[in-house]
Amino acid sequence: MGETRPVPGEAAALGGWLHSRRLVLLKTLLTRAERTQLPPHAARALREHWTLLEDAEHHDPAAARGVLGYPAAGNWLAHALAAPGDDFVTALAGLGTLAATVATAAGCDFRLVLPVHDGLLVLPGLGSYATTAPRVRMEAIGDTVTFTPQDGRPTALVRGDLLSRAEPPATGWRPLGPLPGGPAVLDDQDPHLARETGRAGLAGLLPAVLTAPDEAYEWRELWSRALDLLGDADPERAAEVASLVRAVVPVLWKPDGRASATRLAAPWAVLTTLPRTPEEMAEVLVHEVQHSKLAVLGGVVRLNDESAEAVYRVGWRSDPRPLGAVVQGTYAHLALADLWARLARRASATPAERAAARRRAADYGAQVDHALFLLLGSGQLTRQGTEFVEGMRHRYRRLSSPGGRAARDAESAEHAGNTDSAGNAADSENAADRLTNGHFG
Repeated sequence: MGETRPVPGEAAALGGWLHSRRLVLLKTLLTRAERTQLPPHAARALREHWTLLEDAEHHDPAAARGVLGYPAAGNWLAHALAAPGDDFVTALAGLGTLAATVATAAGCDFRLVLPVHDGLLVLPGLGSYATTAPRVRMEAIGDTVTFTPQDGRPTALVRGDLLSRAEPPATGWRPLGPLPGGPAVLDDQDPHLARETGRAGLAGLLPAVLTAPDEAYEWRELWSRALDLLGDADPERAAEVASLVRAVVPVLWKPDGRASATRLAAPWAVLTTLPRTPEEMAEVLVHEVQHSKLAVLGGVVRLNDESAEAVYRVGWRSDPRPLGAVVQGTYAHLALADLWARLARRASATPAERAAARRRAADYGAQVDHALFLLLGSGQLTRQGTEFVEGMRHRYRRLSSPGGRAARDAESAEHAGNTDSAGNAADSENAADRLTNGHFG
């Protein structure tokens, strides 16, 4: 896995690790809730929601696993576990929404009253129901799912249509838009996944709600053309991206700013401003998928020891970075060096495109070369971390053949000092909000 290249069985292993991590976090949430003096209504709701979650998992384990693996589920869990005092009681209400989504996917019958936030009842991975009411009764019986807002009229949907994200008639329900080629959706509805405030780096990252049909079309086209480009240059990488990405989350940054990021609590969600070209979209997808892979791996293996004093200068950032961020960035940029080297070898590429791709590969290679030197000399890697970084070094050596090294040396001066053209996500003390290194271009 250290070489960044997709390998047989890797996706299944990552899926298993992520699911185990989600179950541990859910049980941690339950333990904390049981040790908290909850108000009677919250305690009753907790028991009801947990029982439904257990029943749904027993009824259809695969469906339950799919919902629990959706990025927004991990994001909510992290925020709920990090919530202090009374905020924890409020955050617990999200368990009902998660349980309702799992039960819907598993084909269970149920009836729950769920809170509405900012005018939306959001079912992670499926869509949202818009209402001005503070609560909605959600009822599933057989093939029918009904939403009834407090003091309002019911809206009935076919369960299969809801799960397939089919466009319904004019109702309050708005499904997420599927992206072709895999399980990914275009998610502009999760209330927390995209919002980022109050910190350096990517402070001010905000959700970009797509209100016009042509906006969603533009995102789908970029996604499709990026996968086609990857399929032409690197079929294995195209298959990895198509199978692992669960959500593309449109975001806004500063005016005309471009950035992408991954929340460590929500792997397989790619947060990004709108790329300008399919090449940029392909680069963002490859980059952020590597961050997600390491986010999952980091839940089961400790690669390094952190030190508050030890920070490092790397080519893709203007600010000094802790070692864990250097591991993340080196891994992602090694994949980008590999990507651009393969794009340069495409039979359909023009001479100008090949030259530009070689320059990008050389630039990223130079950054990786320096970062590997820092990592292996840091003294902060664990035994597993050393093995992992040695895998990266092995891959880099294969990429930096004599011809590749000469190209890198020829182009490094031209690109020196121009490696931090976009904003980057800052680390946070709160694991619920942690982003990987932001990246674009």
